[in-house]
Amino acid sequence: MRFKKIYIEITNNCNLNCSFCHNNSRSKQFMSVKNFEYIISEIKKYTNYVYLHVKGEPLLHPNLKEILEICKRNNIKVNITTNGTLIKKQKEIILNSSCVRQLNFSLHSENNISTYFEDIFCSAKELSTKMFISYRLWTLNDYKLDKKSTEIVKKIINSYNLSTEIVDKIYKENSIKISFNTFVNKDNLFQWPDLNSAKKNNAFCHGLKTHIGILVDGTVVPCCLDGEGIINLGNIFEESLSNILNNNRTMNVIKGFENNKCVEELCSRCAFKNRFNSK
Repeated sequence: MRFKKIYIEITNNCNLNCSFCHNNSRSKQFMSVKNFEYIISEIKKYTNYVYLHVKGEPLLHPNLKEILEICKRNNIKVNITTNGTLIKKQKEIILNSSCVRQLNFSLHSENNISTYFEDIFCSAKELSTKMFISYRLWTLNDYKLDKKSTEIVKKIINSYNLSTEIVDKIYKENSIKISFNTFVNKDNLFQWPDLNSAKKNNAFCHGLKTHIGILVDGTVVPCCLDGEGIINLGNIFEESLSNILNNNRTMNVIKGFENNKCVEELCSRCAFKNRFNSK
């Protein structure tokens, strides 16, 4: 079994409280360097890529440099999704780490930092010489820009002095390259899975097919949207990932999706799966 990526939540702490991000009720933690290194030793035969996020702001982690060094030693490529508020502070660590493949900025984050966009754009332009940069606007409705998103797009246009042709594409297309290694990616706002949401049993999902998630306490979940660890497949600090991926609960989820069915209650109430084509 191989995955395109494995999400590792190095912290579920965040320095913001954005309305579009589902709050998690778990105790706030930072993953230790020792625990992270152990996870990498367990997962490196299953993937070449880790994404350092599920919930929380990864740039808050006090041992980010050591975490990236562990990934480098194990030939693991890293994607980071951040709200961008700490990029100026952590830029040098990221810039000097050859394992970081892509940096995603959630530009719709809600904050009161006056230099927010200036810090992000300035840092991103330097970082783009070493990695891919993605400016993400994932709060659209039917792919239409709201007032806030429109203002953000204008800031991008001005900062990069974009041509009329590229500007036109930004407004019309969901993914567009605006500069070297730099992209704007737009998508609709999605609802985090909730046990109180509307139920739909029949569906296919890429969870446990292309990816899995590992929460800060070691809980293994089928995908990055199970931010509460409701579908607890096992704990990687208590048993091997191999055992977890082959236990009855995991196999039932996999077989269910293969037959276009949700066997887990949370999966049946997840609206994000509607984006995938059913088998």
